[in-house]
Amino acid sequence: MAIVDTEERYAGAFDTVTCPVCGSDEWTHLVYQGVFCATCNTRCTLREPSGDQGFIAEFDSQYTWSVEEAEPIPETDEYGALASGKWLGTESRGYDRYWFSAYAAHVDGCESEWEPAWDRETVTAEAD
Repeated sequence: MAIVDTEERYAGAFDTVTCPVCGSDEWTHLVYQGVFCATCNTRCTLREPSGDQGFIAEFDSQYTWSVEEAEPIPETDEYGALASGKWLGTESRGYDRYWFSAYAAHVDGCESEWEPAWDRETVTAEAD
């Protein structure tokens, strides 16, 4: 019997979530440190939304490495380089992205044209 019981609250979440900085879907869990994108090292933290099935993912690009395809989350004095999104659903039914936003989008005087990687790919595909 384990000393500490653990619970897998977000089963399948990292099969759904892709990195908003570089678009990678590969994640590395470093014990006691967190979950990081295997390509650009952006940190991801998951938490429960109040009253909904699913999860909220918060991405911190304070740890992001410079890679060719990556575009770091814009940094603000108040929040740092953070973005978050909400996914609704369950592992058995699947998760759907409900909303996503960089914190910089909500700070007065901060103009940012940053988009998550999945939107950047869509714009590129439409241009072709």
